[in-house]
Amino acid sequence: MKTSKKICKNGSITLPKQIRGEAGLFPGNTVDIETSTDGTVTIKPSAPCCRFCGTVENVIIADNVIICRKCAEKLLAKVDKTDD
Repeated sequence: MKTSKKICKNGSITLPKQIRGEAGLFPGNTVDIETSTDGTVTIKPSAPCCRFCGTVENVIIADNVIICRKCAEKLLAKVDKTDD
């Protein structure tokens, strides 16, 4: 997704919810911010966090999706119910 945002008077910028979700950025998580010589700014999570709830505890990577054990168990329980 690509979008344009105006920088506020105090120098801050708000990342749209859809972009935060796609990037795995959740409220309360820390991020790493890097700049390159061409002016590109990169923002990414400091630690892997669950794509669904944002926790950094007990996360695993399954098919390139970062998910915590608790959310994985919930998803599997729903799959089991639909199989009945």
